[in-house]
Amino acid sequence: MNVVGIPHFAGAYVSGTELAPDVLRKAGLIGYLQQMGLDVRDVGNLTLPDEMPRHNVPPVRNWPAPRMLWDLLREKARDWLGGEHFSLMLGGDCSLIVGTAAAHQALYGEQAYLLVIDGHFDAMQPIATRCVGAAGMGLWFLLQDNGMWAEDTGWTAERINVLGCQQQPGENYGVDVITLAQLQTGELEQWVQSVLEKIPANAKLLIHFDVDVMDEEAMAAAYSPSKTGLSLAEAERLLAAVLRDHRVMGMEVTEFSALRDTTGEFAERLVRLLGNALATRATDASSDTLDI
Repeated sequence: MNVVGIPHFAGAYVSGTELAPDVLRKAGLIGYLQQMGLDVRDVGNLTLPDEMPRHNVPPVRNWPAPRMLWDLLREKARDWLGGEHFSLMLGGDCSLIVGTAAAHQALYGEQAYLLVIDGHFDAMQPIATRCVGAAGMGLWFLLQDNGMWAEDTGWTAERINVLGCQQQPGENYGVDVITLAQLQTGELEQWVQSVLEKIPANAKLLIHFDVDVMDEEAMAAAYSPSKTGLSLAEAERLLAAVLRDHRVMGMEVTEFSALRDTTGEFAERLVRLLGNALATRATDASSDTLDI
């Protein structure tokens, strides 16, 4: 397993998420993954341009910083997602999904699938009268941009699934959405299985995990914490059910704001969550013959 950091907040209003990769390492992530039986290689952090614009001019906050990040990830993430090893990518705000998904699509074409675990459906459309961060627009850029703001990614709605949204979006652009309420009916694993069963056997899956899918009791250090969300135990069950699937090539973890975690408690909590869920890849490796 390769671990790489993407230390940015190009799509966010305030800082915090760019600190997450190093804070999670300091909280013992690498050691805990190894303790869970995983062969781990820390390949360091992505090097970003020295100058990344920051502003609040509509329609896209900090533009072209998000585009600069996506173009870089289009190239660099191919190395992380195209090898034999599973990749754990530590963000960063969730705008990075555009670049990593573009790289995933370039590698695998119609075999590329995206599973988004998020408390929100991030598909806000840029409009001239409103300034919004790209962190809230990722799915719109993947599905609706048509090459105006960034290079066409080639993604189609039928290859994207979203789990954990606090409510059904008014416009889902054809994407299948399983809401938080559905997951919390007591049949969480069955919902996950129903999604995975619809994905072709030869698919290559990229997982996007936004920590704001959890409630603030479980993860108060989310960039945008909410009283509504999965419990810590529910989040671990969901991730474990997804990550044991041998088609998963990598996962990105986003929206952990280290500045909200003044004691380090939530970094340690996230380390344990990730380690416990990823441990399924070590225990299932012999049956799936997956090189991690």
